[in-house]
Amino acid sequence: MSSEKVYEIAILGRAVWQLHSLNNEGTVGNVTEPRNVRIVDPNTKKAVTTDGVSGEMLKHIHTEIMWTLAEKKNLCDACKILNPEKFNFVIKKKKIKVNDVESALQEALKLCDICDVHGFLIEKPTVSRKSTVEFGWALGIPEVYRDIHTHARHAPGEKGKTKSENQKDGDEEDKGGVSTQMVYHRPTRSGVYAVISVFQPWRIGLNEARPDKYTYDVGDEIRKRRYELALKTYQLMFTRPEGAMTTTRLPHVEDFSGVIVYSTKPLPVPVISPLKDGYISDIKEITNNMCNDTDGKCLKIIEFSNIVEFVSSINNLIGSEPYKMELGE
Repeated sequence: MSSEKVYEIAILGRAVWQLHSLNNEGTVGNVTEPRNVRIVDPNTKKAVTTDGVSGEMLKHIHTEIMWTLAEKKNLCDACKILNPEKFNFVIKKKKIKVNDVESALQEALKLCDICDVHGFLIEKPTVSRKSTVEFGWALGIPEVYRDIHTHARHAPGEKGKTKSENQKDGDEEDKGGVSTQMVYHRPTRSGVYAVISVFQPWRIGLNEARPDKYTYDVGDEIRKRRYELALKTYQLMFTRPEGAMTTTRLPHVEDFSGVIVYSTKPLPVPVISPLKDGYISDIKEITNNMCNDTDGKCLKIIEFSNIVEFVSSINNLIGSEPYKMELGE
């Protein structure tokens, strides 16, 4: 098992999703509109409209899978029921009393795996915990194939009414027909999506509320557990993405390829968009030039060509440990 200390991790790749509807603009009348985003194509330098799945949706997917995997005894009362307020809900219900910003953050970090990893906001006292997991938009690499499909919703058992020759106006006779309730239009999209995400293991358990002194409020064993939980969640979110309309438009997950870049010393990892055709070559050049000291490279790359290799690559990182910053006294 590796004894590497992992400071930061970037997952950069191209996911192939078929016939999905993971994220939509909303519904106008009986038409659901897919997400549209305008970007500059890095390969042609031209402005294009493409499909998108928001970072909010991807982060929501990560949170829900993490909740599924987590032991509920390691979650606060809000996260046990996936309340979006997280630790703020706990404080408002007066289940825990806190006197200041530092103690509010300290209690949340001690109690809850999800609050620590995914961050939260507290109203009183006003304090925020920045997420250790970050997502950009998943952007369709032009072109994405999009369709709008028409469906009719029926009401079985409701009988249509018709009039016989001997009946007066207003009188009706049951004929046993089925009444159509509604016609609606829903989208599907198929394509290759550029995905970027950054995970900061070094910040797990770190109380940043005091500007004069940072402290780790949980022990190494808890930090390791949360690190492993976040990484296992990444594995599942790319093998089984959840989002909008998955009851009838569960994505056909075809593949995921790209690179995992991680640092073993305090150094932010480079993030080059998989929208660009040569992004892997750029990442390799950057890592070769940025860190090549006598102790070995502190920026490392794991390249994966399919989703099976991605899962295996994450397994290798799970054997490592989250970096702990030496903060001094």
